Amino acid sequence: MATIYWEGKADAVAQVTTATPGGTISTETFTLTLADATVTYTAQGGDTAALVAEGLRDAWNASTHPYFAAVTATAATGVVTLTADTAGVPFVVTGSVTGAATLTISTTTVNAGPNDWSTADNWSANTLPATNDTVIIQNSSVSILFGLDQSSVTLTQLEIDQSYLGKIGLPEDHFALDADTSDTSKPEYRQAYLAISATAIHLGRHQGNTSPVGSGRIKLDTGSNQTELNIQNTASVSADANLQPVRWIGSHASNVVNVTRGNLGVAMNQPGETATIATLNVGQRGNVSTDARVDLSSGVTLTTLNQAGGNVTLGCNVTTLEQSAGTLTSSEAAAITTAHIDGLAYFNSTGTISTLVVAPNGQADFSQDPRARTVSNCQLHKGASLNLDNGNPLSITLTNGMDFIRAEPNETTLTIGPHVRVTLSAF
Repeated sequence: MATIYWEGKADAVAQVTTATPGGTISTETFTLTLADATVTYTAQGGDTAALVAEGLRDAWNASTHPYFAAVTATAATGVVTLTADTAGVPFVVTGSVTGAATLTISTTTVNAGPNDWSTADNWSANTLPATNDTVIIQNSSVSILFGLDQSSVTLTQLEIDQSYLGKIGLPEDHFALDADTSDTSKPEYRQAYLAISATAIHLGRHQGNTSPVGSGRIKLDTGSNQTELNIQNTASVSADANLQPVRWIGSHASNVVNVTRGNLGVAMNQPGETATIATLNVGQRGNVSTDARVDLSSGVTLTTLNQAGGNVTLGCNVTTLEQSAGTLTSSEAAAITTAHIDGLAYFNSTGTISTLVVAPNGQADFSQDPRARTVSNCQLHKGASLNLDNGNPLSITLTNGMDFIRAEPNETTLTIGPHVRVTLSAF
């Protein structure tokens, strides 16, 4: 149960991996693969292991694909030796072969360097973080890009302070050649999220009267273990265009996320990502309504959203929405079981709202999207505002009409649009 600090001080060591052909060689095809890129050599009758190794070497070095260009191949005594061109930057290679021959892959020198989580020299006391430890990352600009599969570790606490200016995780739309440069022609094939569990995660704490700018990329995958993610601040600008500076995924049914300032994306990085949140609390510091911003994709399973400020983009279903302040925008096909609106909500999704309650200060606005929507039950309190004028008012179905709770219709702000019929009844 130690407290361990990130230092990012390790010397860089180039990864060395060997590929050894063997078995009965006749006319088999030998393949080396990086992600979806391959090089092959097809043996001729009478080829030896040495000739196969030389053929694979030549095919590898002749490739202009960025994945292969970052690694140099040599061959000797029937073994292909693959060496990273940049020390501290790993690669992931697999091998296959047809027929009775074999192709054995072995890493003889493991990658190490200042950007590698799994290099012990990067940590205080030269010790890797282990289960039940507390990890603190602060006062550093050294990025953590490699050795990101720490899914067997469950920390007691992970703290990434606002004083940390490096990046955690890799971009997925371009291939990282080192900590600072990349090839934009190909996507990243290595693990892009820091996969680690933690009982509690704290992002954006800082000391003093000024707030440092924070990290432009923090990508966390807490896996199937329960976590409480607390975000007090993030960088205002992401290192990755059109994405949030902090991105998180995790699948435990009881995850809790608390955001008071900063910009968080949940399962927003790539199509098909998923995450589960039991309770999401979004607030704000001071009177700045834009302090917090949370974007939720359609891949999120969300039970309860409590919004007391900031901006939330809701692309997923939610069972209970309690909004006391701030701005919410629903999108995609997000369905809501119960929504209590006391701030500003733009409903731009096609999902059904089973019960919509608009409080005295609440504004429910359906005007931005002309698509068909259904609100099963709608309750308006005195001072509430409801805008149904989306240019196609008949596209919004109020299954059970509108109930005015302790209010006359003229004590609310109701915008419907032309050419509609209103039928009055008691409830």
